[in-house]
Amino acid sequence: MTPTIGILRPGSTITGMIERFGDYDAWFVRALEPTGARLVVYDVMADEPPDAAAADGWLVTGSRSSLAVTAEPWAEALLDWIRGAVAREAPLLGVCYGHQAVCAALGGRVVRHPAGWEIGTVEVELTDAGRTDPLFAGFPGRFLAHTTHEDQVAELPPGAVLLAGNPHSPIQAVAIGPAARAVQFHPEVTAPIAAAFVARRRHLLPVEPGVREAPHAPRVLDNWVAGFVAPREKAAARPRNGWEGTGS
Repeated sequence: MTPTIGILRPGSTITGMIERFGDYDAWFVRALEPTGARLVVYDVMADEPPDAAAADGWLVTGSRSSLAVTAEPWAEALLDWIRGAVAREAPLLGVCYGHQAVCAALGGRVVRHPAGWEIGTVEVELTDAGRTDPLFAGFPGRFLAHTTHEDQVAELPPGAVLLAGNPHSPIQAVAIGPAARAVQFHPEVTAPIAAAFVARRRHLLPVEPGVREAPHAPRVLDNWVAGFVAPREKAAARPRNGWEGTGS
């Protein structure tokens, strides 16, 4: 069977970036294409998120909005939706703003980073828990990833497990319960997109960050589908009596 993944997009990226690369959801659509999943996009700034049962897994993308400044009504609705999805153990992956939203919804703290932006290609290190989590199956202990964010998660939600970090952003990846995961870095972003972000935000940076290929980071999405979404889809399709045969 083909799993269905709902992509929750909290608004759009910079206009010039859309013209070159497409919007936030387009980056995930391209990155997830090899998995064969059916993808449905929802703009949660315009409409309320759908029922969490409408898909086998859910992604919350990046956003130009900030939870460190204020949570607008649509953002409050998204945080409520996240709490409900986690309560029903729906497979959920938050990325960048999505990472911050997942943590904020469940009791974590999001702040404007005192050192400013983290942009470009950075090194991320797995914790002991990260090395054994299915989200990072096949990863080395340290790997490169693309980033572009000014806010950060400063305090984990109760019960969350830290999976990865680096000196600038100690909370780069978290696990919350059996089905919710979140990453501050961008597994869906390519080197050309990362370079475009650096070019557009260079005036905000004390030094120009480097951009390199990040070959391991995209595997987060493959691992998420294989380790979280696909098992849930198979369980939902299994007959309730546990018997998968046919007969009269």
